[in-house]
Parts: sequence; C-alpha cells; structure tokens
Amino acid sequence: MLSVVVITLNEAHNLGRCLDSVSSLATEIIVVDSGSVDGTAEVAASFGAKVLIRPFTTYADQKNWAARQVSQSYVLSLDADESLSPELQEEMAAWKLRVMRADAEHPVAWSMPRLTNYLGNWVRHGGWYPDVKVRLWKAGAGEWQTGAEGKVLHEFWAPHQDHPQAVGHLHSDLWHHSFHTVADHQRQVAKFSALGARDALALGRHVGWGGMWFRPVFQWVKQYFVQGGFRDGKTGWQIAYWSAVASHWKWRQVKHGSQLPSTVGVVRTDALGDNVLTLPMAGALKVLLPDVKVVWIVRAYAQTLVKTSDHVDEVRVWDPEGENPSVLQGLDAVVFAFPEPKLMREAARLGVPVRVGTARRWGSLPWLNRRVWVSRKRSDRHESLQGLRLLHALHIPAMHRFPTVEECSQLTGLNPQGTKTELAALLGVSEDILTRVVVVHPGNHGSAQGWSLDRFRQLILMLIQDNIPVVVTGSSQESRILDPWMDSWISTTDGPVFSAIGRLPFMPFMALLREAKVVVASSTGPLHMAAAMGTPVVGLYRSEAPFWPQRWGPLGQNHQILATEKMGAEGGLDVAPDEVFKAVLQAGPCLAL
Repeated sequence: MLSVVVITLNEAHNLGRCLDSVSSLATEIIVVDSGSVDGTAEVAASFGAKVLIRPFTTYADQKNWAARQVSQSYVLSLDADESLSPELQEEMAAWKLRVMRADAEHPVAWSMPRLTNYLGNWVRHGGWYPDVKVRLWKAGAGEWQTGAEGKVLHEFWAPHQDHPQAVGHLHSDLWHHSFHTVADHQRQVAKFSALGARDALALGRHVGWGGMWFRPVFQWVKQYFVQGGFRDGKTGWQIAYWSAVASHWKWRQVKHGSQLPSTVGVVRTDALGDNVLTLPMAGALKVLLPDVKVVWIVRAYAQTLVKTSDHVDEVRVWDPEGENPSVLQGLDAVVFAFPEPKLMREAARLGVPVRVGTARRWGSLPWLNRRVWVSRKRSDRHESLQGLRLLHALHIPAMHRFPTVEECSQLTGLNPQGTKTELAALLGVSEDILTRVVVVHPGNHGSAQGWSLDRFRQLILMLIQDNIPVVVTGSSQESRILDPWMDSWISTTDGPVFSAIGRLPFMPFMALLREAKVVVASSTGPLHMAAAMGTPVVGLYRSEAPFWPQRWGPLGQNHQILATEKMGAEGGLDVAPDEVFKAVLQAGPCLAL
C-alpha cells in the first residue's frame, strides 16, 4: 500500500534513523542515491530498501523520478534527515486503516507539520514551526515543482489539475534533524546561498550594494523579533544570525555573479608546511568555481610539493633575487596567503584586477584593492581556515562551505607518484617493513619549537625494542647534524632502524610519508604533508601562541598532539619520550607484532 522514497547523497549518518521510523509502515522503500561514498547504499540495503543510482539534477526532478519508481498506491517522500515522530507513526498507522476503507472519501495528499532540531533543541518559533510540508500523496496525483523553470531550491508538491481534491492534514510532527553542529549550519549557508543566487540570476534578479546589507538585516529582524525567534533563547539568536549570513551571501553572489575570476593566483612563498596548510584554498576554489584555473606561486624549494596537488593547474616559481614579473601575468585575481611585499607592489604595477590580502598589515594596504580584516598573529583560527577566509574577498563563502580543519585535508589534493615497490628499493628494505614503518623526522630547520635529538633517540629505541621498524628522515642540509648523531648510537642497537637522511628525492620522500603507519615530527612540512595525505601523525608543539596547535595543527583527523609550554634542560620541548611512544601506539595500534 505505501512506498517510501528517499533521495540521498552521503547520508549514512542520517538514513538509518529515517528508515527505522518508517519500517513498520512501508510496503516498499526506495532510495535514489546520487553517488554516495560514505556507505549510504549499505545502510539502505540493511533496511531492505531498493537502491537506485541516478546522477543528481534538481531536487524536484530527482524526487519526481524517485516517485515514478514506486509500485504501491501511496507515496511517502522524505529527506534523509527527516523521520516520523512516534506520534506521527501512530497517526499514519490510523491513516492506513482509513484509506483502506473503500466506502470513504479521501484527499489525494496530506501535509504535516515539520519540527526542526537545531543543536539538540527543538525550534518552535522564528518562522521554523509549523513548517507545513506535503509529504504523502496518492501515486500519480501530483508532482514536485519549483517556483520557476531552472530553479533549484524551494521545491513543493502540487496536485495535478485532474486531482483537485483538497489536501488533507496530519497533525503530528515530522522531525527534521537538520543541524547537529554550527558547522552543519555554515555548510548549508554556503550551499543554499549559492543555489539561491543561481535561482535569482536565472529569474533576472538584481541587487545593489545596499541590498547586500539591508536584506540580511531585514531577515534577522523578521526572524528574531517579528516571528518570535527570541522565544527560543540562544538557539533563536543563532538561527536568525546564520539566516542573515545566508541572505548576505545569496545577494552578494547575485551582485557579483558575472564578475567571478577565471584565473586565480595564490602567493605562498614561505615554508613547505605553510604551503600544505594553504593548499585547501586550491581545493575550495575548484569546488566553488569549478571552471577556475588555479596558479600557485612559490619559491623553488616548494614547487615539487605543490605540483603533486590535483587541484593546482600551474605552479610558478618566484625568485626574490631575480626579475620575474611573469609569475603574476595573466591573472584575474591574486590572493596573498603570504604577504610578499615585492609581489604585492608588482601586482599593483601590472594592474592585476583583483589583489587580495589581510588588511592587518599596514604596509600592504597601498597595493591591495580587496582587504580582509582578520588578525592572524595571535589568532587561534587554524591557518587553513585563515586562507579560506581570504577567498571571501572573491565573493565565495569558502570558510562557510568548509568550516572545519578535518575537511581541509581532502582539499589539498596531494597525490605523489611512486609505488611501495619502488620506495622499498630506494630504501633498501622489504615491502613488509613499509607496511609497519614509523617515520621519525627530527629536524625542523628552526621553523618550529622542536624536540631534542636525545629524546628522539630514546623514542626510536623504545619503538625498535617492540620490533616496530623506524625510518629516520631528514634533508641533505640536515644530514650535517643528523648523520653524526645517528652514527654515535646506531651501531650499538640491534633492531629495525634505517636512515633515509638526505637519501630520498622529494617525490619518494612524500610517498614514504604517505605509506608510513605513523609519522612523528614537530610542526614542520613533513608532519603536515603526512597528515594531509591521511597518514596518522604525532605532532610535538609549543602550546603558546603563535606556535600553538590551534593555529598550526595538522590537517585531517588521524593525529595525536603533544603540546607544552615547558622547555627541557637540554633544549627542545619538555615532553617525555614514553608519552610520545604511547601516542604512537594510539595513532597506529596495530604496529607491534
């Protein structure tokens, strides 16, 4: 009698709750998926759902296609983040008994109030409740529509002209589990503002500078005061605030939709680790401006690193001692993730149309024409998010679209070449060793508050005593210090420890970091490269600004951070080797045989 249809894309975290709430009512469940990679299809199959794969078009079209696949007389269409409240389940069970009576007249569709949960709180004001939605109808009686041809958002169900009966109403709540964190709301702000701007542009809408700011103010006043959002306390204030932000970004993108750059340069002419933490800008640009060409401007030592990114189209090398203005030529916009004064002046001289940088550095103000007012020196906002914030000057809400550090590792696009077989041959070890190896990188070029060499030695001895193979890495410049240090103790040890100091070209070195089970280092390039490629890392940090991990922590989720304000008597951070050893085992619990 009843078919339940759900359209999905990466909804494994929501879908189980949704399908569980309808399992006792549904004759069949159909899930139309748009290419999920998070296990959504497996969750659907566990509830006996029929899973169909179809590329996403628009919400209305996708839902209409899904509804045409049903075999039962009635359709219940839900979003993956919706579920029937227990009261609505009971009311729908009674509804089924009523519609089965052949002697009764029934509407062709039924609406129901939708109650949204925001950060664990049910929202009953601010225009969010009762958010009445038609979700249930007789198969073939109507379809999803949008306000105008080409629109993406705000689809609604409407009956066909040959089914004029009134829409009935169910009184119990449909639960909407929309926002679990503020980051969830930020992602929706970025997504829906972009889609809303697309719809507005398709309808020929325009907005001036005043509208970009007055419309958000009006939105906030309407939701918080007129619609009573203040009655929901802090939750109501947050919802009104982010609704205003979404309004601003929608109309900002309408205003500047025809002025978005096609070639964007990013200047990052300092260390390797800084480039890794800035590369999420390239991935964000590719997501938000799919046709953009990303040009990365670096010094020579960082070019190989950046060339491994799938999101960077061109790498240009800048020599501070040479005359090479060509690194800025042909750009529609240049974003100074690192405020290189010479390049700022050169960009202004060449007339690069859009020149973006932080306005907190007064010396750069004459050369920039779009300034982002963010303080970076003692900020605890992560460096990657700082970079995404700079992209807001290009009129794209990058930091809202990717609001967490965990998401940024996927945006670096680091993909070094090289197989495990090739790497084992270069190191002179077996491939089996590489399946369990811990990379220890003692050097830091003075760019971070590191750990003493003696403590690194103690850690290595602990690891090899547990038969955990260790590869010690370092650059050829660092070999002048690290080679004598290793020679002083390695001959007296009996365990699987290998030196790759100064022996690996950069690409195989990156491949080693990718293959390692755990990487141990201070806040340096190798730590950040490994973490960005998904390798578990143990990072050693000074806990005070500006060195702290809040700003310079590794990307992704697979890391253990050990931070302290104290410095040891022998120099370096005062972190005990056994603490680091425990952190390594936590990061790679299957290391020891």
